[in-house]
Order: sequence, then C-alpha cells, then structure tokens
Amino acid sequence: MEFFTVHAGTFQSNDIGTDATERSHRATRIKMGETFYPSIRRLAVVRPFGVSSAASLPQTFSDWADFLPCNVVDRIDENNVEVDIFLSFSQTYEASPNALSSINTIIDKFNAKSTENEISWSKCFCNIFAIEANILADDDLYLPNQARRNMMWVNGPNRQFSAAVRSITGGDFGKYDAMFLMEGDCMPMKKYWLDSLLEEAEGSFLEHGPFAILGSSDPFVVVKFNRRIIHQTCYIPKK
Repeated sequence: MEFFTVHAGTFQSNDIGTDATERSHRATRIKMGETFYPSIRRLAVVRPFGVSSAASLPQTFSDWADFLPCNVVDRIDENNVEVDIFLSFSQTYEASPNALSSINTIIDKFNAKSTENEISWSKCFCNIFAIEANILADDDLYLPNQARRNMMWVNGPNRQFSAAVRSITGGDFGKYDAMFLMEGDCMPMKKYWLDSLLEEAEGSFLEHGPFAILGSSDPFVVVKFNRRIIHQTCYIPKK
C-alpha cells in the first residue's frame, strides 16, 4: 500500500453556471426530480480518525451495508459525481499497527465484490486512499473537558483537518471541487445519504451561488474549494 506525504497546496475551483438565470433553470430541473450536479463533479469524503478510534473505524463502514450511500441501481452515468474516500489518520501508520490493520480491513472490504444478496457500498465510490497527518503523540490532543483552560485542547483535530486539506488539494490525487468531512460521530440513518448530500449541496449552489461552507444548521457540511477553506462538524439526520 502506498501512503502519500501531506504537503501544502492551493486550489481554485471552476465556477460553472454561476449566472442567476442559469442557476434558476437548473434549480427547476432538480425540483422536477432531474438530478444534475453542475458545480460538484469530484468530491472527497474524508474520514478522520485517531489512535483511540482506530479499532472501531471498520465497523462504521460495515454499517453502510444497511444504509447504502447511493442508489446504485438508478444511477445515471452522465450525472454521476466522482467520489473518493480518504482515511485520514492523525499520526503515522508506521507507528500504529492498530491503525494500519483497520485501514487494511476497510480497503479489503472496498475491494470486495457485490453478491446476489448484498450490494457493496464501494460501488458508490471510485477510489479509497490512506493519508496521515504525522502529528506527534504529545501534540495529538483532544481534551473537551479542558476547553476553558487549555488553548491546545483541540490541537489534534485542528491539525489533522489542516493536513487533510493540504493533502487533498496538493495535486497528488487530482483536483476536487468539494470535500465532505465525515467525522466519527457522523452516522448515516437512512439509505442513499450520499445522494442526499450532493443534492443538498448542489441545491444550495443553485439557489445562492458558490459557497465556502455549507452546514452548521443544515444536515450536511460540505467544504467547497474556492479561495477559503472552512470546516465544521456534521450529522446526517433520520428522515
């Protein structure tokens, strides 16, 4: 398995169809049930994890068998968005056998073929990559109970997010239009949640134009790569 070095980089997205009339026309097409994604053609789904959550990470992917990310059967090729998964470890795989074992389990599942009785969730994604933030153990901190007295209480997740963005936008994996930060507590509760996420993101684009961040009070958070990159956590509600 090949691991990629995290490095700095910049990215400028293509603003497609930002004209208000064009946005309105395409929004009408979506409301009529016609799926169309003019602004997001490539999406990076980032799954950050650390030492304490490495062992449980494979199970979160197993749960996708019950809640498939996308509707594989009814997908329309010309409308499909290329979606890749990034397994982002806070430290290094070399120094963490448990993390290495977990990602190997997930990658093996990704490469497994669908059966007659079960459609693999991997059919919704093009590639899966393992990246690492290379944070020293002493600096990989997440201490919510010290939030008021320790300015470094969330140093680990903050640095891990920055490292993931640098890696994804650095060019080794090509160019992405957006990134979905799917943290450990972001658990699907309905099938076709990836399709819903893309519709939510594209609907916002068509209604309001290009965005730097979508989320917070909305059910999904998608980071749109423009000149600024911002992040928040997310949840996927049951509907």
